[in-house]
Amino acid sequence: RRAIALLALQVASVGGVYETGQDVVVSMNKVWPFANPTETYRYYDLPFCQPTVVMPHFMGLGQVLRGDRLVNSLYTMKFRETVNRTVVCDKTLTAMELMSFKAAIDANYMFELFVGDLPIDRPFGVKSTGVDEASERYFLVNYLDFIVGYNDQDLVSANVTRDLNLEHLVDITEWKPGMTIQFSYSVHWASLPHISPSQALELQVKSTMPHGHQNMDIHWLAIINSFVLMLLILSLFLLIIIRVVRSDLSRYLQIPDEELNAVEEETGWKLLHADVFRPPKHRLFFCSAVGAGAQLFSMVVMIVLVGCVGAFYQRGAVASAAVVSYMVTAAIGGYASASLYQKLGGEKWAWNIFVTALMFVGPGFKIWAFLNTVAIFYGSTAAFPFPTILLMFAMWACVTFPLTVLGGIVGRHRAMKQGQGETPFPCKTNKLAREIPACRWYQSPATQMFATGFLPFSAIYIELHYIFNSVWGPRIYSLYGILLLAFAMLLLVAGTVTVLFTYFHLNAEDHRWWWRSFASGFAVALFFYAYCFYFFLQTGMTGFMQCAFFFMYSLLVAHGLALMLGAVSFYATYMFVVYIYSRIKAE
Repeated sequence: RRAIALLALQVASVGGVYETGQDVVVSMNKVWPFANPTETYRYYDLPFCQPTVVMPHFMGLGQVLRGDRLVNSLYTMKFRETVNRTVVCDKTLTAMELMSFKAAIDANYMFELFVGDLPIDRPFGVKSTGVDEASERYFLVNYLDFIVGYNDQDLVSANVTRDLNLEHLVDITEWKPGMTIQFSYSVHWASLPHISPSQALELQVKSTMPHGHQNMDIHWLAIINSFVLMLLILSLFLLIIIRVVRSDLSRYLQIPDEELNAVEEETGWKLLHADVFRPPKHRLFFCSAVGAGAQLFSMVVMIVLVGCVGAFYQRGAVASAAVVSYMVTAAIGGYASASLYQKLGGEKWAWNIFVTALMFVGPGFKIWAFLNTVAIFYGSTAAFPFPTILLMFAMWACVTFPLTVLGGIVGRHRAMKQGQGETPFPCKTNKLAREIPACRWYQSPATQMFATGFLPFSAIYIELHYIFNSVWGPRIYSLYGILLLAFAMLLLVAGTVTVLFTYFHLNAEDHRWWWRSFASGFAVALFFYAYCFYFFLQTGMTGFMQCAFFFMYSLLVAHGLALMLGAVSFYATYMFVVYIYSRIKAE
C-alpha cells in the first residue's frame, strides 16, 4: 500500500503545467505558535483527521533545515474542477485532545499547507473573550474553503478561508462524552490572467505576510542615514590620510639618503618600520580566523548578489544558498589563511589549514548539537532528521574540507614563490621588539573597540530590524538591493574606522596592530548581540526552546559576523600599513 501511495504522489503534479482534471497535490506541513516561529511541530501531532497512510513529500535541503515536513492530506483537488462542501472525516475527540486544541488556540497556533508549490499560512482557531473567564469561547476551524486561481494551465494563486465566519468554525469550549467534530472542505476556481506563472510564488508569499508590503521609505531613510555617516567618516579619513600622511611622506622622502640617519627626534609611525611587520602572537589562530572570515565574506556576497538577481521566495532557498555558497567558498578561506600564515613565517601549515576549516564550523556544530537535542526533547521538526545530518557531514567532509586544504596548499606555495629571496613586507623586522610607550585614553584598546563597533553598527541597525523580522518572524526578506547597499556601507565604515585608529596607534609608537585591526569585527559583533536582547524584548517569544534557539543561533551569527568583519577590517588595515611603509626610505 505504501508503494502504491508513493507512486500516486509521484504521478500527481506539485507544480508546473496542469491538464484539466489532473490531480493537484495539497500538502500539510507544520504548526507553530505565532510568537515562537522556531518551535514547529508536525501538522498531525495535533489530533486532526489524517490519511490512513501518512506519506512524506519531496523537500529540498533548505526546507528540511527550516523545519518543513510536508505530508499528504485528505483534501482531493483536481485542476479546474469545483468541489462543493465535502466531509472528509468525523473526528471523535477525547478530553485530552480537546485540551490540546484549546491550548494551541491560546498560544495562537498557525498551520501551513501547500497547494501545489504555493504556501498558505492560517490560524486554525480563534478565541472570543468576555468580561470573565466563564464567557470565553474557543472555536476551531473545521471547514477549509479553497479558492484557487489559475492562468491557462498554471496555478497562480491559492487561498483558504480568508474571512472566518461561523460556517467555518465549531465551538470546542466544553467537552462532552462522544463529542464529534466534522471536518470538511470545498474548492472553487478563479481565472486570474493578470498573474503570470513567474510572479505567482512571489505574489503568494507576499499575500501571506502580515502588515502588507514593506515600507520603502524607512529603508531609504536607513540608507541615507548610513550614507551620511559614511561621508563623515570618509571625510575624516581623507583629512588625516591626505593632509597628514601624505605630508609626512613628502617631507620624509625629500631628505637625502646621507642625511637620513642624521635625522633626530623623529616621532610617530615612521619609527616603527622595524617592528610594524613583527608577527602577532598566536599567528596560527590569527591567520585561521582571517581565512574563515574571508570565506564567510565571500559566502555573504554570493547570497546577497543572488538575492538581487531573483529574491528567495521559495521556502528554504536562503538556507540552501547559504550551505552551497559556504561549501564552494572554502577554497578562498584556505588560500587566505595559508598565504598569510606563510608570510608571517608560520611552520605548522597543516594545523593552520585544519583550524581554518573548524574556525566557524566548530562552534557552529556545538551550538547545533545542543539545540538539536532540545528540539528532539520537544518533539519539534526543528530537529534535523538523521539522513540530513549524514548529508551535512558528508558535504563538509567531502567538499568543504578538501576545498579548504586545496586552497591552503595553493596559497602557501604562492606565498613561498613570492617570498623567495626577499621579505614579503616592505620593511625588515628587528630581532628585539621596540618598547611601547604608555598611550592616552583615546588611543586605548577600549576606545577603539567602542568606536569601531558602534559606528559600523549604527550604519545597519535599521535594516537589521527587517532582517530579524524575516528570520524570526513570518515575513520573507526580499529587498536585497537595499541590503547590498547597506552591506557595502557597513564594510566601508568598518574598514575606514579601523584604519583611522590603526594610524592613531602607530603614531603613538604602538606596533601591535594585527589583532587590534581584527578585533574591530568582534566589536561590531558585541553591538549586534546586544541588539539581539533589545529585539527579543520587543517580541512575544516564550519558552525554553524558542529562547535557546534565538540566543544560541544569534550567538553563532555574531561569531560569524566577528570573523567576517574582522577579516575585512584587517585587510583594509593591512593594505594601508603596507602602502605607507613601502614609501619611506627605511632599512
